[in-house]
Amino acid sequence: MSCIFVTALSAIKIATMLLARRIIAPSRRLLATRAGVGHSGHLSADNLKNQHDAPDTTTAGLSAKQRYLFDLNGFLVVKGALSPDEVKAANDAIDANSDKLHERKGQLRTSALYGRESSALAGDGETGRIDGGGMLGWAAPHREPFRNTLAHPKLVGAMTDLMGSGYRLDHSPLLLAMEKGAEGHTLHGGAVTEAGEPAWPLRYECVGGQMRNQLLTVCLQLTPAPAGAGGFCAVPGSHKSNFPIPPALADLADEELAQYVQQPALDAGDVLIFSEATLHGTLPWKADHQRRTVIYRFAPAGSAYGRGYVEWPAEMMEGMSEAQRAVCTGVSRPFGPRAHVASMTRSPRRSAPRRITRA
Repeated sequence: MSCIFVTALSAIKIATMLLARRIIAPSRRLLATRAGVGHSGHLSADNLKNQHDAPDTTTAGLSAKQRYLFDLNGFLVVKGALSPDEVKAANDAIDANSDKLHERKGQLRTSALYGRESSALAGDGETGRIDGGGMLGWAAPHREPFRNTLAHPKLVGAMTDLMGSGYRLDHSPLLLAMEKGAEGHTLHGGAVTEAGEPAWPLRYECVGGQMRNQLLTVCLQLTPAPAGAGGFCAVPGSHKSNFPIPPALADLADEELAQYVQQPALDAGDVLIFSEATLHGTLPWKADHQRRTVIYRFAPAGSAYGRGYVEWPAEMMEGMSEAQRAVCTGVSRPFGPRAHVASMTRSPRRSAPRRITRA
C-alpha cells in the first residue's frame, strides 16, 4: 500500500513540474520580446510616452471633476495654470514683437466666413482681429514663455489624459488679439460636417473611461475675459452631436439657437482646453482692454491634422529642451502603434531623457 502511495505522490510531483513548465515557458517567451510590445504587437502606453520634464502624469492629470466636465461640455478651464510671472513674461514678449502682429482686413475678416455675413459677429464693422505667429522661433528670451507650454508641468498630465501618451504639436501656435469693437469669428469645428458625415479628423470619444481627442486646442489666456466681454464661445456638448450644424447657429442668426452658445469667463493665467469636435467660435470684443490669447493645437501620437510634422523651421527648434523637442519631433511624428520609431524614455541611471534608436 505504501508503495502505491509513493508512486502516486511521485506522479503528482511530475505532473506539477510539467504544468509549471507550461505556465512559465510562455511567460519567458513574452519577457524575451521587445520591451514595451505586447502579444498583439501594439506598443504599451509607457513606450509611447514623451517623458516630458514634468511631474508623474499619474498624479498630475485631470481630476474626476475635470474629467466629468470635459466629457460633458467638450471644453475645460484650468484655473490659474500660469503664474503671474509667466503671464507677464508672455505679455512682455508680445509687446517686444508687436511689429510681427497684423490686423485682418477685407477678405481676411473672420465674421463673414463661408460666404455668409453675420451681423451678430461683425463687431463695429471695421476693427479686425489681430494675428501673430512664429512665437516659438522668436529671439530669446521672448520665445521661452511659449515654448514652456509644450511640456508645462501643470498641463502635460491633462493633455496626456485627453490625447494619450506621446501627444504631439500639430499646429504652430497662433496669437490672437482683439481691441474693443473687434469682430468675432463664425462658429466652426463640430463632430459632423455640413454634408452630414462624421468629422473623423476632429473626433472625440471616450472608451473604457479613457478620453481621446483627435485634435485638441490649448489656449493661454493672457488678459482677462470676464463674462459678457466676448472672446471664445462654444456650444457645450456639441462634441457628441450626430447631426450637421445649422448655418443659422454658426452665424448666431437664430435667437433660439444662439441661447445655447456660452462664453466662459476667463482670468489672465487660465488655460482653456477644448476639443475641435466642439462647435466653437469668437464673440465680438466689448471690453476696453485688449484681448490676448495664444492657441496651440495638439494631436495624439498616431494622428495628424496639419502638416507641421513634415519639417518645423530651424529657428523654432534651436535651443529647445529635449522634452520640448519630443512634442515637436521624435515620437511626436504621427505613427501607428505597430511602428517602432525613435522615442524618449528615462534611463534608470540618469534623470535626463535618452533617445531610443529605431528598431
